[in-house]
Amino acid sequence: MSLRKQRNRSLRSSKGFTLLEVMFAVFMGSALLVAATAFVFALGELWGKGANVWLFQKHVRGVSRFLEQSIQKSGWKTPAGEAQTPVYWSSRGGRAYENEQLLTFELDKSPGVLVWPETPLPHVVCSLELDREDGLYLLWRSRLETDFEEEEPRKTLISPFVTEIKYYYLDAEDEEAEWEIEDDPTKEADGQFLLPQRIEITFEYEGREEKRQIVLPVLFEGVPFF
Repeated sequence: MSLRKQRNRSLRSSKGFTLLEVMFAVFMGSALLVAATAFVFALGELWGKGANVWLFQKHVRGVSRFLEQSIQKSGWKTPAGEAQTPVYWSSRGGRAYENEQLLTFELDKSPGVLVWPETPLPHVVCSLELDREDGLYLLWRSRLETDFEEEEPRKTLISPFVTEIKYYYLDAEDEEAEWEIEDDPTKEADGQFLLPQRIEITFEYEGREEKRQIVLPVLFEGVPFF
């Protein structure tokens, strides 16, 4: 190889990248950076939505577990000591609820979710109230309070996502009976509501719907059937 050819090759190699090559490299780098940024933001948005759904499902499980455990622990006895139905329909104190029957149960100990103005009291009478706009409330007051009969019960919002409660009835005397699902509780001949065997609570959040059923305990005379 001649000395001139070696010199020309050395000159070409020392010139580096052309302007076109530099512009192409910058363009590709920018495109990759934009793509990476969009990917990161997409993952962040996806994680945010996933986290909300996860938190909603956790809320549904927590509220359902609280109601189920509270209702299963419920019980009430008359002054004579006679056991009554653990869950019953009741009109609460105060003018706001005197003409309204609500699903009611009583707890020997105050649940931790209730915020008392002073020391928590036992024998807490709790009722479920569904507000179509606000969600599911727990109405409560202790029988030991002097104004139990006169004053309206306190209200605690236990879920803003509850939009509906359905009532499940089954005729236990009919072996071929099927569940009757009602949007409103069934009334007896005397105008009193019939106690359902279970209720179904619907939770909704951003188009997502979750349903949970809660069995209501009953007392049987004689030997219980399984």
